[in-house]
Amino acid sequence: MKRMKNIVPFLLGFLIMGCSDFLEVDPINTQSEENFFDEPENAILAVNGCYDIVGMTEGPGPDGNWMTHNYEFFWGDICSDDAEKGSQPSDFQDITDLATWDAKPENGPANALWIKIYDGMSRCNTALTQLKSSPLEDELRQRLMGEVYFLRGYLTFYGARVFGGIPVFTENVTPSDFGAVERATLHETFLQIESDFEAAIGFLPYKGEYGAENMGRATKGAARHYLARLYMYMIGTDAENSEIGWQDVYDQTNAIIQSGEYELVANYATIFEPEGENNAESIFELQMLEGSVENAPEKTGSNFSQFQANRLDWGWGFNNPTVDLFEAFEDGDPRLSCTVYGPSYNEGIMGGQKWDYDLSEQMTPYLNRKAALMPGERPSISKSSSTNIRKARYAETMLNHAEASYHLGNEAEARNMVNMIRERARNSTYARGFTEGSLDYILTGFADNLPDVEASGDQLLQAIYHERRVELAMEGLRFWDLVRTNRYLDVLEKIRTTFMDAEGNNLRYENINLEANAQSHSITGPNGTVVPLAPIPLREVADWGIDQNPNY
Repeated sequence: MKRMKNIVPFLLGFLIMGCSDFLEVDPINTQSEENFFDEPENAILAVNGCYDIVGMTEGPGPDGNWMTHNYEFFWGDICSDDAEKGSQPSDFQDITDLATWDAKPENGPANALWIKIYDGMSRCNTALTQLKSSPLEDELRQRLMGEVYFLRGYLTFYGARVFGGIPVFTENVTPSDFGAVERATLHETFLQIESDFEAAIGFLPYKGEYGAENMGRATKGAARHYLARLYMYMIGTDAENSEIGWQDVYDQTNAIIQSGEYELVANYATIFEPEGENNAESIFELQMLEGSVENAPEKTGSNFSQFQANRLDWGWGFNNPTVDLFEAFEDGDPRLSCTVYGPSYNEGIMGGQKWDYDLSEQMTPYLNRKAALMPGERPSISKSSSTNIRKARYAETMLNHAEASYHLGNEAEARNMVNMIRERARNSTYARGFTEGSLDYILTGFADNLPDVEASGDQLLQAIYHERRVELAMEGLRFWDLVRTNRYLDVLEKIRTTFMDAEGNNLRYENINLEANAQSHSITGPNGTVVPLAPIPLREVADWGIDQNPNY
């Protein structure tokens, strides 16, 4: 379903603050919040409004440019060793401040995310309140409730990873709540997210039970996938967790695998192309249409691709893959061609054309190929893109299953998962348009490369980590993997001492102690895991009396 086209932002900001008696007037028509959900079309539009918030975490808000950009790759890629901010050093300093753990409480992307979480939470709470008592036919009502539970869990999980424990609302805020709401602990926040995803699993249909008109809606598989992600993050970061273990992860990933609803597509190179939208591997994917307003998604489309494209072409040049990521790929791995492009690789060819690049407008020699669009597939410069944003793939489910299997002592099953992914990779082509003058998918001639993994013990675990990095590169996951596995400080030391910029200069961060900065803004997880957190917006701390994160 191309849901963004028909979204109605039904949930109004003033609902958060409540209404005084003197503002209550008799309605001038027969439709109210209470009966709006009585009609199936209205209820569906209202739930679409909840999806709207999830989609708009990928750009400016639904009311236009009233907040800064906020993309998950700000944290997932740029705060890791996979990517640099990109563009010119002075452009969008707020992202650099996040990546160097030197952000201020007024940080634009952090503020934007906080607003969207609570806007979305409010929409979801209103929808759930009304759906529970709606006279809709049970099958539709329960499905819509499942979608809303999933979306509320998604948004809260995003917020918990960035900010730690946050105030959690399962009902709309009333005036008496103002200034009297306590911040939940990280563990308490995780438990609420778990409850939402479990409720979603109970209500949602399988992917195959949706018709084409509902493509992209949350499914039982999507809820299980995000619940498994939650459990993996809890195991690594939640110091209060004494209940969730790797068996819980295994149970969720195994249920997805056994459902038969998903499979690896034959050619990795097609996944992020237009033909790869909503393919057999897609577990959750944000559906987009081209926007009609200059430089603002406004309920349709996204600037996701333009934000990361070549500045000498049509883009803004952010989220540049690092040399370290480039070198992490094994020789002959065709996934590299689907992950990076730029002047230092394959003569700068992308989409069958040899492009010009200005290294003063990049921070590494590479750009993100997974976000790239061919010239004929782009919107005009003043419009946002209709390209879907892939948020969760079956390959990740398999790698999550491999990691759980390893920790449960089933190394054969772990190897099998990894090797199926490597088999798909070695039989894939180069990226579309990898040769000048052609948009074909070119065979690599390296089918004997990427041999099966035969390792055991810690070497097997390292092989799983490696496969996660190259298979899921530039998909906004690397930072969270490093944090939950307590490898983040080691990576920061590597970034500080070996980072190479687009012009070959080392030690971009030689005067910044990244490890000390990250540790100063961290909480401690199990076994001493360092869990860095972003600053909570200053106005929220002041107005609601919320405890700020460490040393902001």
